[in-house]
Amino acid sequence: MISRAITVFGSAQPIPGSAAYEQARQTGRLLAQSGFTVVNGGYTGTMEGASQGAAEVGGRAVGVTCALFDGRREGANPYLTEEIHTPDLLSRLRTLVERGDGYIVLGGGIGTMLELFLVWNLLSITATNKPCVLVGTEWHDVLDDLVRDTAIEADHVALLRFADTSEDAVCLLNTVFHTAK
Repeated sequence: MISRAITVFGSAQPIPGSAAYEQARQTGRLLAQSGFTVVNGGYTGTMEGASQGAAEVGGRAVGVTCALFDGRREGANPYLTEEIHTPDLLSRLRTLVERGDGYIVLGGGIGTMLELFLVWNLLSITATNKPCVLVGTEWHDVLDDLVRDTAIEADHVALLRFADTSEDAVCLLNTVFHTAK
C-alpha cells in the first residue's frame, strides 16, 4: 500500500490545550490512524498540534521549516518524524503543496490564507486535482463574502470541499482516496 500524505495548514498561534490546538491534534491523530503521513509547516500552534496527534498514535509527521524563520522562532516542533528545512518562503510553500496528496485547511491567519489561495488557484487552473478540505463552519462565511465582494465565482468555490469537524474531513479524504484506487 502506498502511503499518502495530507498537508495540514493552520495557525502558529494556538497554544496547547486551546480549542484550535486540540482540533489540530485530533486531525493529526485521525489522519495517522487512517494511514496518512501528516505534513505541515513544522512550527508551533496547529502545526505542532497536528504533529503531536500523529505522533501519539505512531504516525509520521513531516515539518517543512524555513530559513526565514531561523532565529525568530524556537525551531521545529518536537513531534516531527522528519524536518525539511527550506532556504526561503517560496520553497517552503512549494514543498508543502507538492508533498501533499490532499490538504486540510484549519483556521488561521494571513499565512494560512496564502496557502489556501495557492492550492485553490492550482485547482482553478487544473494544475492539480488534489482534494482540499476546509474544516470549520466559519469558512462558509469567508467564502460567501469573497463571492459577494470579489471576482471569485461560485464555481471556484465548488472546487473546495467543506467539513464541519476534523472527523468529517478525514472521513471525506478516506472516501476520496478509497474511491480513487
